[in-house]
Amino acid sequence: MAMEEKYGGIWVSAEEDRAGKVVFEEYLPVEAKLHVIYQQESGLFLPFSFVLSQDRQWRLPLWVKENEKSVMPSFESAKEYLNSYAESHT
Repeated sequence: MAMEEKYGGIWVSAEEDRAGKVVFEEYLPVEAKLHVIYQQESGLFLPFSFVLSQDRQWRLPLWVKENEKSVMPSFESAKEYLNSYAESHT
């Protein structure tokens, strides 16, 4: 598990089940959100919306998932999910 500074927060670069790789990343500065889509080895897609969360242990906030795990059959459906999620959680 690697950590790096990304968009003003600490990013932990590991998908929770370590079965996916990042295929899409978009920073939304107005909303202070980070949208990431992972692709699993099976070909399925996992869209996540991240928000900044303060932690006393770290100087910078941490990027944490704000949505539940969702599995999508295509990249397009994963992007649609994130767009819909952003519209309903702004």
